[in-house]
Amino acid sequence: MAKIFDFNIFKLNSDIKLTNEQRTYIDKDIAVTNLKRLRIGLSITSIMEMVLILAYDLPRIKDINSSIREIYIYYLWLHSLIIIVCLLGFILLNLWSNINKTFSVKFIERVIYSTLGAILVLLALISGLDQITTGQILVFGINIIFSGLAILIKPPYENIIYTITFMTFITVMIFFQHSWNILISNVVNGSFFFVSALFLAKFIHNNQVSHIAKNIKLQDINRKLQYLSDYDYLTGIPNRRYFMKQLKDFGYNYDFASIRTYVVIVDIDYFKNINDTYGHLIGDYVLKAVAVVLKNNIKEQDLLARFGGEEFLILLSSINLEETKVICENLRRLIEQYTFNFEKNTIKITASFGISSIENITEVDFDKAYSHADKALYEAKRSGRNKVCIFNL
Repeated sequence: MAKIFDFNIFKLNSDIKLTNEQRTYIDKDIAVTNLKRLRIGLSITSIMEMVLILAYDLPRIKDINSSIREIYIYYLWLHSLIIIVCLLGFILLNLWSNINKTFSVKFIERVIYSTLGAILVLLALISGLDQITTGQILVFGINIIFSGLAILIKPPYENIIYTITFMTFITVMIFFQHSWNILISNVVNGSFFFVSALFLAKFIHNNQVSHIAKNIKLQDINRKLQYLSDYDYLTGIPNRRYFMKQLKDFGYNYDFASIRTYVVIVDIDYFKNINDTYGHLIGDYVLKAVAVVLKNNIKEQDLLARFGGEEFLILLSSINLEETKVICENLRRLIEQYTFNFEKNTIKITASFGISSIENITEVDFDKAYSHADKALYEAKRSGRNKVCIFNL
């Protein structure tokens, strides 16, 4: 049998798994949205309450012959209290907006929900006074429905706010409405408004949370896809495509009058023999280990990438060629001294280095410098491997 009501609409989609950090982000996003909406709402409410005081309450209070003068004194008190609550809420919300590092999201949530709850209770009390003057409950109905539409109220606050408001409404109905037929009608209509507002609050909050959560997951997927596109899956360092993309940005942090840039090609010696002797699994381990050695021993602003196979490329910034050679000799020595332990295998490897200077950070100049560095690498291989060679014009 098909279900008439699906209460799962009040729950976050079970397929969306969120970390605590992501949930905190959602809470903050909703708090900021509520802050903006409630500030506007408080401003409008304050103006409307002031108009009601000036146009209705004060003129009737001044009429000493009015039989319901005392009722409008109570109206004045309630309208004034609403203005005070609006002002206090507005001040606290602006304070958090200006120095939001001072207060937590939990604090601002409590301010938002407390302000909203206080206003709804005061409006429910006004609906009680309306039973003496008009007999209507429009003030209660319109405002409780509108609050469910305008403010994103998270569980369990929506239950607390609307239950307290509804119980206040029922109490004042019983106290002020002496016509049994009107009382029953108002209670039934008020119950409809209460259930509708509660339903809307749950549905809209859940819908907003689901929307933000899906966006977060979509952003995560895009970041992962971007990472897979930009980084070598095996070593975790940039690939050739991303290296070329970064090339244009590399020179922005340097003063080329005092700092030069050099292209360095690093190639693992006899890497094919490692794969043939120990297997590709150990070959992969060696590639990852070499990448770690290189990454941990160059400057953060230098570029490192796996250019293919057993070849790595570094874009080094240094004062002169001699300093670059010292850096590369240090890297060569670290690789030579490194003991690669994998399962029961102990492997010693070496690497050859080819260096060339690059005049300008452009793709054309890079291709030229790369060609020169490749020739220097060939010389290092030809002269015995495990060496650092510099291209000379």
